[in-house]
Amino acid sequence: MGLFREFAREVSAKFYWNNYLTNPETQYSTGMLLNVDFAVSERIGRFQLGVAGLYFRQVADDKIAGVRVPPDGRRAEVLNIGAVLGHDMPEHGMVAKVKVLTSGFSENAVRPFGVALTFAKKLY
Repeated sequence: MGLFREFAREVSAKFYWNNYLTNPETQYSTGMLLNVDFAVSERIGRFQLGVAGLYFRQVADDKIAGVRVPPDGRRAEVLNIGAVLGHDMPEHGMVAKVKVLTSGFSENAVRPFGVALTFAKKLY
């Protein structure tokens, strides 16, 4: 019975709506984006291991001085996918996590590779 208490599946997602201001120097305005950060992971004891990602889609055209950027408004769509590994240290009130993402596909955007390190400490 103790073994099963050590395993737990975790599914999480955060949704965002991004609305940008116009650059006053260039009059360039990026269209609105909808994006979701997501992860599906397994917790095994103090460790967390799983798949993480980011998907976004631009839902409005880019514009310069109010005119759509040719030829198609430069709408972007991106899927980044990778792995997440975390370690809980409850005796210290801390958690450390590393997330590695690479581009699954990318339209009208760069094809990134990224590593994010997270360290959090509970303040008493």
